Amino acid sequence: MTDLEDRLAIRELVERWSDGTNNHDWAALEELFTEDAVWEVGEPLSFKVQGRRQIVAALREKMKPSQYVVQTPHAIIVKVQGRTASARSTIHEVCRFGDGAGLEMMGTYFDELVKEANGWRFRHRNYRCTFLNPHPPAGQVFRVFED
Repeated sequence: MTDLEDRLAIRELVERWSDGTNNHDWAALEELFTEDAVWEVGEPLSFKVQGRRQIVAALREKMKPSQYVVQTPHAIIVKVQGRTASARSTIHEVCRFGDGAGLEMMGTYFDELVKEANGWRFRHRNYRCTFLNPHPPAGQVFRVFED
C-alpha cells in the first residue's frame, strides 16, 4: 500500500467506528480493534476498557438505554509510520435515552493504530471531551434500536 492508501484505509476505519456505533453493528465494531486494544474515555465520563470483546461489550452496555445515537467524525488527521500510525479526529455525538434524558457531546479521539494481516486496526482509542450538553435533544425519534 502507498501512504495515501494507508491514510485512506485509516480514515475509513474511523468512519466505520461511527457507522457501527450509529447502527449497533457490534460484529463490525469488534473487527476494528486489535485483540488487546484499549478504549479510554476521559472526564467527565472517565473509564478505560481493554480487549476487543470487552470494548464492544462496554459500548453495547452503555448504549442499551439509548433510543438512538448519531455520531459523526470530522477533521481526520492521519500520520503513517510503516506498520503503525496515529490519527486524530473530532467527534460530534447526539443521543437520546428511553427515559427522555439525552446529551450532545463533542470531543477528540487520539488513536494509535497498527497494520495487521487483515488491515489497519485500533490499538488504543483515547477520547477527550471538549463539550458536553447533558440535556436531551428536542424533536421526534423515527428509528429506535432494540437489542
